[in-house]
Amino acid sequence: MFEIDIHTHQVKNEVSIGILNIFAQDLPFLNDKLYYSAGLHPWHIGLVNPEECLESIELTISKENMLAIGECGLDRSITDDFAIQEFYFRKQIEIAKKSSKPLIIHCVRAFPELMKIKKETKSEIPWIIHGFHGNQQTALQLMKHNFYFSVGKKLLSDQRKNDILKLLPAERLFLETDDSNGSISEIYSLAAQKLNMSHEDLAAIVLKNFKHLFGFEKLPILI
Repeated sequence: MFEIDIHTHQVKNEVSIGILNIFAQDLPFLNDKLYYSAGLHPWHIGLVNPEECLESIELTISKENMLAIGECGLDRSITDDFAIQEFYFRKQIEIAKKSSKPLIIHCVRAFPELMKIKKETKSEIPWIIHGFHGNQQTALQLMKHNFYFSVGKKLLSDQRKNDILKLLPAERLFLETDDSNGSISEIYSLAAQKLNMSHEDLAAIVLKNFKHLFGFEKLPILI
């Protein structure tokens, strides 16, 4: 049984398939035995040279084990200029479109702007909201714009949001550990319980979604 951890900040040995998050300023990532994503996080724009980060991402997109661009996105909870955040997010959308690789998105209090940008860019690549824990209205709006949802401990541990997980389309669902120390198996077990399905059935659904987005059969075998 494959368990997919679509977004993690740590190498976890028990994971069948994990996508390790690498910040753009830490490129190049020289380990060719791991799948990873790379992006300029909105928290880091004022702390690094963003143009150098974009260049590093451009130089990395040809790597077979780099599966996605991100995490990148928009965050209204920080003081960094929102227009600058949007500028560099749009730049990464362009890179993702050129490489035909999905986006892994960090979004805080900026979902209307995110949906507006997706509509304006007419992007057809998959956009995955990582760590989604929004309300029902936000989920429904994102579904209309064909977003994918990655869910972790924050939503699953919130009893008030049990109905949110059930609302999300099964064919657009992923699970993640993000920066937590817990295992992805624990996340699957908790999600399966809330969805009233078996661990194995949930794993099969997420694996099917992963294959659809990333072409699993075509991915390099990492040994």
